[in-house]
Amino acid sequence: MELWVSGFNAWGQLNFSDDGDGLESRDLKPFKCVLQDEKIELLRTSLSATLRLSSHNQITTGSPDGLISYCLAQQDNFTNLVQAGNDRLVNFSEIQPSIIENFLSLEAFPDNGTIIKIPEELQRIVANQTTFTALSKEGGRVYTWGDGRYPNCLGRLISEECPADIPSIVEDLADLPGGGVRKISSGGYVTAALTDGNDLYVWGGRAGQKTILEGLGGSPIPIDLNGEDLWDVAVGLNHILAVTTSRKLFVVGDGGNGQLGLDDQELEDWVEVRLPLEEGQTIMSVHAGYKNSFVLVANES
Repeated sequence: MELWVSGFNAWGQLNFSDDGDGLESRDLKPFKCVLQDEKIELLRTSLSATLRLSSHNQITTGSPDGLISYCLAQQDNFTNLVQAGNDRLVNFSEIQPSIIENFLSLEAFPDNGTIIKIPEELQRIVANQTTFTALSKEGGRVYTWGDGRYPNCLGRLISEECPADIPSIVEDLADLPGGGVRKISSGGYVTAALTDGNDLYVWGGRAGQKTILEGLGGSPIPIDLNGEDLWDVAVGLNHILAVTTSRKLFVVGDGGNGQLGLDDQELEDWVEVRLPLEEGQTIMSVHAGYKNSFVLVANES
């Protein structure tokens, strides 16, 4: 397996190799293969660091922030613990996946939180600057909650029955023709949802700030990439990566730090990026950090 990266590297968070090529603090562009291993799993990314799991151990690159430092100190990735850009955290346990714990800051974790119960079990939670998004274990239903001053990030209406700060279903993603949602990704002020039928929906944006995509707002919009089905998606601070089922990589949004893997400073529409892969290699998944991008590539057996 190979890890390809591009983008913001001020703290050396993309410097996975020890080849001494002077890339410790230089942004990377285009995509560069920085790691080869039998197993590569990205556990967390932050403004200044990347935490990954290899064949042998858990490794961090860059300058770990508070949450990554905590995970390293506890020797636990806390898979279901996520932190928003406003420092708030939420967590759920595999033992009680329908109970969400809320914390005002990392300092309050794990003892000084509040409890919210939701009507079904969860499989995943993600966060962006102001909002949390959760995916149910059964049926692929999406719940959002967060700061009501950023309503577009919720992807749903705010009401007395469904206030901003209480997990509530994104109704526009219920009963979709492509089935339930199987993956969620969130970053900046944008969230994406990928369905069982390989359809992609995106919503979000901040008032007064240019949107990544035309038409992006408070309701999920479908994404069409030349009529192709979608395999994977990842949302960064102001950019998005998407992979089709034919394993083509598309990018859109801000590219000022090379996170698109191209020379473009910004893309207002999707553009395909072709990695110089060898025969028998295929893109397996994509991940997005603060202003950087990660692509996992596998050799077909």
